[in-house]
Amino acid sequence: MEYVWIVAAIFAAGCQTARSAFQKNMISKLGDYGAAYIRFCYALPFTSLVWFVWINIPGNSIPILSNYSLMLCFLGSIFQVLFTYVLMKVFSHKSFAAGIAFSKTEVILIAFLEMLILSEIFSLPITLGILLGVISVLLLSYAKKAESFLDTIKLLFKSVTSIGTLIGLLSGLLLAASVVTFRMSIISVDGPLLDRSIFISFIAIIFQTIIVGIYMFVFKRDQLKAVFKFWKPSLPAGLCGTGATFGWFVAFGLATAAEVRAVGQIELIFSILISMIIFKEKIKQTEFIGIMLLGTSILIIINQ
Repeated sequence: MEYVWIVAAIFAAGCQTARSAFQKNMISKLGDYGAAYIRFCYALPFTSLVWFVWINIPGNSIPILSNYSLMLCFLGSIFQVLFTYVLMKVFSHKSFAAGIAFSKTEVILIAFLEMLILSEIFSLPITLGILLGVISVLLLSYAKKAESFLDTIKLLFKSVTSIGTLIGLLSGLLLAASVVTFRMSIISVDGPLLDRSIFISFIAIIFQTIIVGIYMFVFKRDQLKAVFKFWKPSLPAGLCGTGATFGWFVAFGLATAAEVRAVGQIELIFSILISMIIFKEKIKQTEFIGIMLLGTSILIIINQ
């Protein structure tokens, strides 16, 4: 089981990359909030199917969830919904580049929360790997905005005081809170890992579909109608969302959330490779440096 969490995290990152691509493709038809919602509502049928099939396999059982684990699952769902909402605000802000970049500081925030709440202690190599990963992610976030590595560094420091940065940090904190509470929910339940991971991911998707659905019905009804109108092209986002959630939850049951999300940052490398292979985009010097640093950080973490 030593490397299962690594495989699960990389699988989740790959699914998340694909899900994001499908969501981006649907923005013109559904709007920003509609495209965000399909990650929940169209993941529900696939997650339900996985749960139904799994529970009917001889030897598998329904985990007994305490009120505590249910509360944590609900809180994780709320935090993830709030993260999605704040991220939408980042997209509409004039300093959105800074916001997106600093929302990716989630791994450091996750590590801090795990130390504070779960009394986790991270070794020096893992801490260095996490810090190196965050630095590389920040570089990659600004790589397209600058011509050289030095210009990227200048742009990064210049953006630190912007409102977009504060919004980005808030979204990163909300995502960190979501990840940590989901992990706490999973490890608070007794039973086989897959039973726990599949069941809690199923419950979480139900919570999120209902919560965001109510918001959409009240405030974004036109986009909600579009979500149901364009259900067929939205299904791939739901399928990939199911895969991503399952991968993350399995990994959270085996390793700290900070380690899991740090390895999951390989998603950025996947995104750049897709841009190069499919869209024939040229890679910049800063992107190459960022990829090398990120790859190094992941290797440091998985070799501990």
